[in-house]
Amino acid sequence: MKRWIGTGMVFLLLVTAVMIPAATAADQGVSAVTAASRLIQQKQEAVNRKDRAAFLAVLNPADPIYIKEQSRWFEDAVRWIEPGSYRLRLISAIPAGEHQLRAWVEQSYCKDGSRHRVRFPLLLQETETGLKDSDYPFYHLTHDDVLVRFTDESQREQAVIIQEAAIKALAEFRRQLGWKPEGRVEIKIYREPEVFRHSVKLSLPRWAGGWFESGQSIKLVGADSYPDRRLLSSTVIHELTHRMVSEQSGDNAAYWLQEGAAEYYQSHLVPGLRQKRERESNRPRWTLRQLEGIDLESLPSDDAADYYRQCEQLFRFMRERFGQTTMQRLWISLELYPTIDRDGADKLKILNKRTREALKKVTGYRLEQLEREWLDWMKKEKSD
Repeated sequence: MKRWIGTGMVFLLLVTAVMIPAATAADQGVSAVTAASRLIQQKQEAVNRKDRAAFLAVLNPADPIYIKEQSRWFEDAVRWIEPGSYRLRLISAIPAGEHQLRAWVEQSYCKDGSRHRVRFPLLLQETETGLKDSDYPFYHLTHDDVLVRFTDESQREQAVIIQEAAIKALAEFRRQLGWKPEGRVEIKIYREPEVFRHSVKLSLPRWAGGWFESGQSIKLVGADSYPDRRLLSSTVIHELTHRMVSEQSGDNAAYWLQEGAAEYYQSHLVPGLRQKRERESNRPRWTLRQLEGIDLESLPSDDAADYYRQCEQLFRFMRERFGQTTMQRLWISLELYPTIDRDGADKLKILNKRTREALKKVTGYRLEQLEREWLDWMKKEKSD
C-alpha cells in the first residue's frame, strides 16, 4: 500500500423514474428505480445478515475481478462495522447504455458510535438472471497488457501517465526478472480518497492511497495535481511489484518482505525514477521479530512511514547480500506452499513462518543471523 491524502465531494441528485431497456425487467413492467432499489436493498440486507452467498448473488458474474474485490470487502465489512448498521440507499437511477443503468447510491455504516457516509455511482447491468451490480461506471484506457479505469474524465492525463509507467515497469520486470503477469494488469484510479477506501475495504486506514491483493485490480487514489510526475509513476510501480511478488511466491511472502520489495522497486526498477533516500538511522526501529508481528494497516501514518522505510532497508540489504538470482529462488521456494485465499492480516503468522523456512532453505540464514548482518551492513553504509 501507499499513502495519499485528498478531499471529498458531495453529489446532489434527484431520483428519476424510467424503464429498464431489457426484456427481463421490461416484461414485468418494472421501472428502473424499482429494480435498482430492490437490488440495492438486497445488497444492504446481505451485509447486515452477514449472508455471503446473498451478497455475491447481486454481483455481475461476468466480472471475476470485481467479485473477488467485493468478496474481500464483505469479509472485512461484517467484522469491522457495528452489527446491523450498514446502509446502502438509492439516490437515482438513469439509463447508461444498452441494458444498463447508472445508479447513484449513498453507502454508510456505524463505527465507534459514529456514522460514516460516502456517495458514488454504480453501474447496474441487466443479465440473464436480472439486474446486477457491475462496479463503478469507469472511463477506461485499453492496452494489450494494461487496462486503466478511472472515475472522472479530468483524470485522463493521470491515467495515461499511469498506463505508460505500468507498461515500462512490465518491460523491466520481464527483462530483469523474467516475470510476465498472468493475464492483463487492471488498474482502477479513484478521484475521491473516501470512495477509494470504501471500494477497497471499510477498515482501510485513511493514509492508504494504493492497494493490491491477489486476484484483484490495482487500486489507486488519484489527485487533482501531482507536483512530480515521477511520484505518480513510482506509486503504480509499487503496487505492480506487489502483483509480481504475489504471483512469483504463490502469495506466500511475509508482509515485511512484500512491502520491502515494493518500496525498493518503485524507485530502482525503471531508469529515471530512482529517488534520493532519506537519511537512515544507525539502528532500525523494530527487531525483525517485532517487524513480523506488525499489522501495517493498524499503524498511524508516521509509524507506517517508518515501517515502509525499514522494510525497504532490509530488502535492499538482502538483494545486495544474496543477489537477485537468490531472491528469485526465494520466491520460487515460497510458491511451493499452497496459496491461502484470505486477507493478508488474517494469514500474517502463517506467512511469517513460511518466509522464515524458505529463507533458511535458500540462503542458509535464520532470521537472527539475517538481522545481525543487516545491522552490520547499515553501520558500514553510514561510515562510507
